[in-house]
Amino acid sequence: MKKTENMPAAGAGLCAAVLTGLIVTLLAMAACAAAVLLGGLDETRVSLMTDACLGLGSFCAAFLAARRASGSRLIWGLAAGALLFGCLVLLSLAWFGEPVRLLRLLVNAALTILCAALGGALGAQRRKRRKHRR
Repeated sequence: MKKTENMPAAGAGLCAAVLTGLIVTLLAMAACAAAVLLGGLDETRVSLMTDACLGLGSFCAAFLAARRASGSRLIWGLAAGALLFGCLVLLSLAWFGEPVRLLRLLVNAALTILCAALGGALGAQRRKRRKHRR
């Protein structure tokens, strides 16, 4: 059996990784919002917690994309992080419709790329290796 026959398509692996990162990010943000509403989290830390949720989602997306890629794993991890950030920007613009602060957008983009690079590097190193039978 050829190596490419049992490997998933690159687009499908990237799409699954971005979708997983999006779900992780939104669930983490929902948990932080619930913590603020219940009084367990101070409202002054909302910005810090949203950055942490974004970083966690980007890390997860890049980690999964790098683990599933057959080659250039770090590039696939960075692509997953960038796509996740793009999806979140489009979602926030469509949902909220409020003015965007360019500095905040650049900080979030830098954070996303940094976490994606870290997740991609770790995912590339932690790729499952198959044991060869002799």
